Amino acid sequence: MVLFLAGGSGYTRRQGLRRVKERLENLPGASNIRYEPSAIKPTAVVVDVDIEMFLEEPFPRDTGRLEVVWRPREATDIQRVQWIDDAVSLGWHKDRDHSDLGTTHFQRETGDGATPHREPAHIEVEAPVSFLEICLDRLPDRIRETSD
Repeated sequence: MVLFLAGGSGYTRRQGLRRVKERLENLPGASNIRYEPSAIKPTAVVVDVDIEMFLEEPFPRDTGRLEVVWRPREATDIQRVQWIDDAVSLGWHKDRDHSDLGTTHFQRETGDGATPHREPAHIEVEAPVSFLEICLDRLPDRIRETSD
């Protein structure tokens, strides 16, 4: 029996992404859940989402896409949960790109060419499903902020 430990220890990328995919199968409004680029060599799990079903309320845009990346590393895993729709791309990133913001940061980009907004995210978990759960809890409010 393998347990989720700090750093995702005990899981291969395929096993971690399989658990992420299983969790996303229960996401309201989810369809077309898939591994990318393929099930043989997955690097991400991608799901199409009906926004109104996900938010459980009317919304000015119809569909979005959620991309979840998990790359286990010896020191700190690289993780990303990214929402993309017609108006915005936003998500939580755990990587080394913006160390001034801490271990994880939230990033929002719009299609208008403006500088992306970034802020600390304060997510200190390592297990891929735990990271995903925190992001999914925060996602509805972040999507609603973009309804203008």
